[in-house]
Amino acid sequence: MIPRLNFHHLFYFYTVATHGSVSRAAKELRLSQPALSAQIKQLESVLNIKLFEKKGRLLVLTEEGHSALSYAKAIFDTGREFLDSLQDRASSGRIRIQIGVTNSVPKAVAAAFLAFILEQEKNAYIVLVEDTLPVMAGTLNNHALDVVLSDVPFHGTGEEGIRNHLAAKIPVGFYTSSLNAARHRNFPRSLDGAPVILPTSHSHIFQAVQEYFTAAKISPRIIAEIQDAELVLRMAFAGAGIAPLNTYSVMKSPFKNKLVRLGNPSGAPGIFDPVYLLFKSRIKPHPLQEKILSKFKLASRA
Repeated sequence: MIPRLNFHHLFYFYTVATHGSVSRAAKELRLSQPALSAQIKQLESVLNIKLFEKKGRLLVLTEEGHSALSYAKAIFDTGREFLDSLQDRASSGRIRIQIGVTNSVPKAVAAAFLAFILEQEKNAYIVLVEDTLPVMAGTLNNHALDVVLSDVPFHGTGEEGIRNHLAAKIPVGFYTSSLNAARHRNFPRSLDGAPVILPTSHSHIFQAVQEYFTAAKISPRIIAEIQDAELVLRMAFAGAGIAPLNTYSVMKSPFKNKLVRLGNPSGAPGIFDPVYLLFKSRIKPHPLQEKILSKFKLASRA
């Protein structure tokens, strides 16, 4: 006789396995540790297998436990996807889309993406949140988000099923206020010792600019590392220093006529600001996913 599976017990096992700790899982499930341990024991008894084993103070999955976890993950992932799909199209006929934007994505790029969504689906209902990529990836993995807009790709184990789609590569130039531009006719040598404002170190632009400085044997005076791209742009406009900015953000900025790109197109540093769309693989994709992947583009001057 095939044992009858108790999905409550399976969910308790899944929670303990993903947390790697009975105490942490018990806290999340609002159960006492003895009660949770008893539920796991009951599941092991019904399945007639050992799911966990103790190695010192660590609780690790057995071979059968790893197999059970893969099935449990598929079951509960599908359940979350089902609930999310019910929200994709509300009873009013409006399509709901939950968007995540990482903190370092320029506001001009995020605004362009929202405008694109509304052009594609005039009855769209948008929910947008901002956070770091690790937090966003976790939320995307749980189907609480439909798409994440990021300037860096997600590097996971592959088990998450998160896909990186490169939507754009925006040229980056070195900009300063029109009042300071005359001091930098000898670009890029004029950057040596000059005040420079950079994005924070996790940004793709930060890494690419550092490599550019090293290759060109330039040692600027870094005065700030700032995550918010719009604040970097405003500081460059105010004359605080020179900043590497993507050309799309500058083009859409109210300060575009007051900012000067140093050098010329033929002398551009060859640095780009990528735009990635992150999706979670789903049995039934979001109604707007195909349009987003195939049609979303950003036009910017080189």
